[in-house]
Amino acid sequence: MLDRVEIMNYRCFAHVDVPLRPFTVLIGPNDTGKSSFLSALRLLTTDGMNTGDVRRGARAALVQALWRGQAITAEVARGESERRSGPVNEVFPTRLFSLPSAGVSMTSKGTPAGVPALDQTGSNLAALVDYLLRKDRRRFDAFVAAMRALVPGLEEINIETPSPDTRQLEFVIDGGLRIPGDRASAGVKLLLFFVALAHHPELPKIVLIEEPANGLHPKRIADVVQLLRGLTTGALGGPPAQVIVTTHSPLLVDELDLEQDQLLVFERQPDGARTARPVDRDRLRLFLDEFKLGEVWFNRDEEGLVAPAEPRP
Repeated sequence: MLDRVEIMNYRCFAHVDVPLRPFTVLIGPNDTGKSSFLSALRLLTTDGMNTGDVRRGARAALVQALWRGQAITAEVARGESERRSGPVNEVFPTRLFSLPSAGVSMTSKGTPAGVPALDQTGSNLAALVDYLLRKDRRRFDAFVAAMRALVPGLEEINIETPSPDTRQLEFVIDGGLRIPGDRASAGVKLLLFFVALAHHPELPKIVLIEEPANGLHPKRIADVVQLLRGLTTGALGGPPAQVIVTTHSPLLVDELDLEQDQLLVFERQPDGARTARPVDRDRLRLFLDEFKLGEVWFNRDEEGLVAPAEPRP
């Protein structure tokens, strides 16, 4: 996994240097750089082609990370594509997901060969479930069982083919009632995405997700965190993946375990630069015997989670 990331002169960042863990959560007010941080990570990977994202006034941006103890570097000159150096034969794939608040589409085109990949909005989900049904029945059965545990009354998940090149999901609930997938609630469609992602047979090495708690019932947020943490260990049958998410949800933060997870706090400075710092675990021990982590964040804001800033000389 990525153990540490340093960013210089990229978008809103003058300089950020932070440690990462298998499951890392980014918090902070709007416009503090969380999405830019995810974009910077993509520069290091096989699908991260960005151009010209250099901080105003700088000639070049630099993103470097430690991965398996080796340094990977991406440099972006103003107006040019990035150049990478490091273990180039092992540059890893990543995937950024930014899901629609109304839920993921339950209809997609069929895929002629191979395991369907999920795109940024979660599309191609129906094709992935169709692949599992036809090619990996053990994984499909585990996927359906996980959905039954999360959605009361769900009996079966079917694949319909309205046309030869189209796949569409259908739910069977409450004694045989059949409901087209696109008529399900936004929350059920989002749960379906996360469960399908958790059972994907070919996960990218790094999974980036914007606001995974949006649209979910509060009691389902813990289930999604459990699924995402399962991705980091390979507990669901696939290779382990590093998971990095942004959130504004204290309920999601409540589910973190600071002994194994990372929580990074993003802030905007008076000069417009954005910073990111890990939470101060020693400071938080004063509160966590009595309060949950999300409660501390909600009541004390971001500055209550990090060590006091050192005065500038």
